[in-house]
Amino acid sequence: MIKVMKTDSDYCEIIIKKEKKYIKKYNRNQNELREYYRSTPEVEILTLLNQNNIITPKIIKQTKKYFLEEYIEGDLLKDLYPDHKKIDQKIIDEIIKEIYLLMNIDANSLLKYTSWHDNQTFYLFQTQNTLNVIKQYYDNLKELYTKLDLSEKIIEKIIPLALHLDNNRPLSLIHGDRHKKNAFLAKDKKLIFIDWELGCVGDIAYELAFHLHQMAYTKEDEKYFFKKLKEVYQSDYIPLKKDVEIYRLFVLARSTLYHVYWTDLIYETGSEEEKKKQLGHFMRRYNRLNMNPEFNLKPKTEEELDQIFQSFRKERKNEVIS
Repeated sequence: MIKVMKTDSDYCEIIIKKEKKYIKKYNRNQNELREYYRSTPEVEILTLLNQNNIITPKIIKQTKKYFLEEYIEGDLLKDLYPDHKKIDQKIIDEIIKEIYLLMNIDANSLLKYTSWHDNQTFYLFQTQNTLNVIKQYYDNLKELYTKLDLSEKIIEKIIPLALHLDNNRPLSLIHGDRHKKNAFLAKDKKLIFIDWELGCVGDIAYELAFHLHQMAYTKEDEKYFFKKLKEVYQSDYIPLKKDVEIYRLFVLARSTLYHVYWTDLIYETGSEEEKKKQLGHFMRRYNRLNMNPEFNLKPKTEEELDQIFQSFRKERKNEVIS
C-alpha cells in the first residue's frame, strides 16, 4: 500500500511505500516569466551533483512527468537556528566549502539551458526578468507602489552596475536558493541542501549574495562568513567581494519590490498575526533599501507602513462595492 502526504508545494509530495519514504517531485515548467526564473531541469542538476560526490538526495526513479528522490531524515536549519540568532560556525564552513566545490564541477552540459554567457549578461538577465515581473505587479498595484515611493526605476538605476562585474570569473553551477528552509542537517550531522529547482550555471557572486540576504545571519556570523570566504578564495576574494555587494543591492531591491505584492496579499487574505509578521519582514527590507541615498527613500515605521497597506486595501474594497 502506498500513502501520499501533501507538502507546502503543489509540485512536491511525500510517498510512503513499505514504511520507506520518498520525495515525489513533478517537473516544473522552465523559461516562464516568474519572480525567480527557472532555466534548468532540477533532475539534471541532481544527477551532475551525484556524479561529483556533492551530497544531495539521490534520484530513485525518473519519468516524463515526475521524479522520485530519496527522503533524508534530519532537521531543517530553520528549525535549529532562528533568524538573526547565532549559528554554529561549522555550518558556515560547510556552506562555503560546498559553494567553492561547485566551481570545480564541469557543468558545460547545462549551458544549453542558459541565454547568458558571462557574469555581466547573467546580471542583466536577472535584472530584466525582475523588471518584467514588476511591470505585471505594477499594473494592478500602481497606487500602492506610489504610496511607498517604489517603482521599477529602482531596478533601472542599478542595471548599469553590470559593467562593474568581473567577467574573468568563470560561470559555475549554483543552487540559486540557498537558505535555511532548503538545508537539512542529516542524522549523521552532514549538511545537505535540497530543492535545486532554481539551480543553473550562473555567477557565484549572486549565489553568495542571495544566500546572505536569505540567511539572516547575525553581524558576528556574517563577519565570520567573509573571513572564511577570504581564506578559501584568497587572491580572488577582493573582486568577488566587490561583486557580491553589487548583487546584494540588486537582491535587496528585488525582494523589496516583490514583497509589496506579497504583503498586500497577506493584508487581503491573512490573519492579524500573519499581517504583523509579513509587515515586519517587509519593513526590514524597505528600510535597508532606503539607506542607499541613490534611491531617495525615507524610512517608515511599522505603523506608517501598516496604514499604507490598510488604506490601499480599504480603497480596493470600496471599488469592488461601488
